[in-house]
Amino acid sequence: MKNYYHLMSSLPELSFKSEAQKNADVLQIRDAILGEITRGDAVYVRETLSSIDNYNLLTLLYNKKRTIKRGGMFEFDSTSKLEETALSRYMRQFLGYFEEYEQEHGQKPDPFAAEQRLNELCYAEMESSKNRFVSKWHKIEREIKNIQAAYLSRKANVSAEKHLIADEELRDSLLRSQAQDFGLSKERDYVSELLRIFELGDLLERERKLDLFRWNIIDEINTFEYFTVNAVLGVLQKACILDRWLSLDRDKGEQRFKEMVRGLKTVVIQ
Repeated sequence: MKNYYHLMSSLPELSFKSEAQKNADVLQIRDAILGEITRGDAVYVRETLSSIDNYNLLTLLYNKKRTIKRGGMFEFDSTSKLEETALSRYMRQFLGYFEEYEQEHGQKPDPFAAEQRLNELCYAEMESSKNRFVSKWHKIEREIKNIQAAYLSRKANVSAEKHLIADEELRDSLLRSQAQDFGLSKERDYVSELLRIFELGDLLERERKLDLFRWNIIDEINTFEYFTVNAVLGVLQKACILDRWLSLDRDKGEQRFKEMVRGLKTVVIQ
């Protein structure tokens, strides 16, 4: 495994404190990493940035007026033509589903259904990554999203089934358990903390605590990882977490999170 001491030393110090968030330029950090990393490890950089590419792909397909996020591996813009051979395998699978639906129904899939399909394909591929950080991060990120969907659904007294990103390991517990913790705390010691975060009344504070929780998960995954590719990917993932807070003003954020609670789904098309 290649030692990335010099690369890690050159990357900015990132902190969840607001005054340090200005260092979280995903595009600059990505380019610095790609300039030093091996070709084999560059694959894991692309996998780490999959959430940005997914956002941009949905933007291209559904809302070209929405601003493209910087820092992804595929530089989509409003006039892009998708070169499918350059895309990740899960993206090609998703576009196959998208085109087949259009041909059969004469219209695009419902945007929420499309996002769900893209997420399912993405997580399945990322969780089988050869890289330890990528696979572990995406596994717990899927679990966080599913537990949150189940929690919000329970509060609204509706079924969470259509809001879950495919996860056979959790599915039965999230859909059937009447326990406050969905019967998950014994196997996953983080669930109690996660549920305490979901109980917070201030929606922006809830989201901030949730991202801080994710931040700590990165540190846990990378315990004893100092100058490895996993440490590099951890810095990149932290930059992705901070990046959205730099562009999120309070009014816009409050409205977005209220819509998440009401709709029990991520607001993809704005």
